[in-house]
Amino acid sequence: MKDLTLVMMVGPLGAHPLERTMRFLLRVAARETLSRIMSTGRVARAVLAAPDLEGLESMGRSPLSLEIDLDSAGQPFDFGSRLSDLIVRYRISRLLYVGAGASPLMTSEDWDAALGAFQEMEEGLLTNNLHSSDWIALAPAEAVRARSHRFPTDNALAWVLHREGELPARVWPRSTASLLDLDTPVDALIVARHPMAPPVLRKAVEETEWDAHQVARIEALLRTPGSRLILAGRVPSWAWAALERHAQVWTRVFSEERGMQASARMQRGEVRSLVYAYLQAVGPRVFFQTLGELADGALLDIRVWMAAAGRWPEPVDRYAADLFAWEAIHDPLLREWVEAAARAPLPVLLGGHTLVSAGLVALLESALGAPRLPLEIAEVTDLG
Repeated sequence: MKDLTLVMMVGPLGAHPLERTMRFLLRVAARETLSRIMSTGRVARAVLAAPDLEGLESMGRSPLSLEIDLDSAGQPFDFGSRLSDLIVRYRISRLLYVGAGASPLMTSEDWDAALGAFQEMEEGLLTNNLHSSDWIALAPAEAVRARSHRFPTDNALAWVLHREGELPARVWPRSTASLLDLDTPVDALIVARHPMAPPVLRKAVEETEWDAHQVARIEALLRTPGSRLILAGRVPSWAWAALERHAQVWTRVFSEERGMQASARMQRGEVRSLVYAYLQAVGPRVFFQTLGELADGALLDIRVWMAAAGRWPEPVDRYAADLFAWEAIHDPLLREWVEAAARAPLPVLLGGHTLVSAGLVALLESALGAPRLPLEIAEVTDLG
């Protein structure tokens, strides 16, 4: 595909050791994903936008057509503006944007199939997730520039371009590989245990020495007939369906606030959560005691609680929460939640959207030793 340009961005490593470790893992994942996509031969060139070259030096010496575009020093980063600038300067007409942590389980063959489908499209977009895109192929790329102010992050790209830009949309068939996004430490722990994990990424996660004990306990529950599991947060129906189809467990599902970022409800302060309301009413200690009475394990998307509480802690605090490092958390409310979760009478995993969607299915695949479980919808979905 001679006119298709791949764009990927990586953020700064940060100063805090925990943030640097997580951002380094994202760079490891980015290198592997770039290599897999470029090996398909379906992109004419690739642009990697980065604030620095740490951990990326070898990419600049790649024999493939990769250009590293450094962020402007001293200027605040704005995703929409940065992507628009790259589209103009590199004269991009057909764009493949991929987040640094997007779909680390997708193989070269997976990417070849997806880009082959996009090649058949004259205009429109193909994405892994319409409501919260991690990767998106689109034409014309100029459509991004008209609404650059609507893209504080990459998650809203597909939703806004389809709903507001009126671009025809196609959603790639659901799979753990296409939908799992490496965004937080718990995502990394889940990916590293998966049968399809890239060896280089698995090794990098293992070297962090982060505690995967809770992940292993949840996997054990998924293998145990009659176990009881609670899912709370932005739980999609297809993830719940996969659990019911392939595991003999009883589930309680509290699905709420899907698309809170893509729809800008979070930015407008409109997020509401029934689970968070109960947490507020009884307090964290009683909340987790109650979970222990209802289930044998829980996966909790606590980003919904954060948004409902009208606060969004710094990345270091969010990462520490996922690792139950409550003593290192600065935000007092989040620290109280995590300390209670760490002392809960049942195994709990804390995280974001990925944890209760593709992460859940990845846990199930790891537990069963099944690299790719069939999910709902086996065809490309057109959304004209």
